[in-house]
Amino acid sequence: MTDTGPQAEPEARFDNIEYIVYQRSPFGMVGNSALVFALTYGLYVLIAQLTQSPPFLYPNAAGDWVTHQVSWIAFVLSLILTAAVAFAGSAKGRWETEVEDLARALPEHGRSAAEDLAKGAPVSWRTRYYGLFWIGFVFGILFNFALMNPADGILAYINSVGLWFLIVSPLLFGTGFRAGMDVARRSREIRAVIAGYLDVDLFHLDRLSVFGRIGLRAARSWMIMAAILLLFMLDPDQLWIALPTILATAAGGVFILTSALNPVHRKICAAKAAELDRIHEEMARVRDRALAGEDAASSALAGLTDYEIWVAQRPEWPLSTGLATRFSLYILLPILPIVGSYMFEKLADQFVTGGPV
Repeated sequence: MTDTGPQAEPEARFDNIEYIVYQRSPFGMVGNSALVFALTYGLYVLIAQLTQSPPFLYPNAAGDWVTHQVSWIAFVLSLILTAAVAFAGSAKGRWETEVEDLARALPEHGRSAAEDLAKGAPVSWRTRYYGLFWIGFVFGILFNFALMNPADGILAYINSVGLWFLIVSPLLFGTGFRAGMDVARRSREIRAVIAGYLDVDLFHLDRLSVFGRIGLRAARSWMIMAAILLLFMLDPDQLWIALPTILATAAGGVFILTSALNPVHRKICAAKAAELDRIHEEMARVRDRALAGEDAASSALAGLTDYEIWVAQRPEWPLSTGLATRFSLYILLPILPIVGSYMFEKLADQFVTGGPV
């Protein structure tokens, strides 16, 4: 027996603060996210009403109650921060649901690597995580100086809704910078697992659908965040800008999905090519005897031909029909900003300004 030597102990891991809060909170995923949004946007409304610079609601020249455009910007930024916190708070939980299926798709010696994907970040990454958060935090503070009117000064900025931006933008940028590193780390880990442990069995390609779900989840996160960001950009009255932007966003989702699935796709293609080569070698061995009229060789050649067709028709992407259908629905997410902007405008006319729907 070959002595492989002592095995390295798995590296300790840590959980981010969002995950810990989401786990301990009694409100669940939706309740926690709603609470984050309510606190974030509620803080804006409070500051706007206290400073009146600008107020959240005020009468215009016609006497109708209207809201300032900055309120919409704060609304979208609150959604972005909520989504970032929700993704960070639920990321580990989403991986935990896939551990068993992922382990089933890998050989026994790859099980620990699959389980590691459902754990927190390695302790060796802690400094990088915190460092990138604080870099984003400082960047968020500097971002406020770009928003500030030099003629007014910092005191005037703080005595306005600028105070809200000064509080929220550092958290937003810090969380965003750290989330980018987390996505890159998890992507690198899953690629390493695929490259190091995945052996494709053409008879059990259904086990690989777990990779399709992982890729679909990454594409969905992109679509959700892109849909929120598009609230800044899209105008239902300017479809010549909106439609290309939506198409570009959908193309980005397709790119993320295919990038996540491509390592598995290449392994499936390699397994099919190797099996087809083996079949062709077997067919070459029995072909002459089959052509000479040997019944056993003819039967073997017919069986090999059927098997060749079966192998050639095996799917090359770990994406079932159901997952493909769900992805096609996710592509519709970027349309929501147009509908949301239109509905917001009409509801504002009805309930705020008193205008018609």
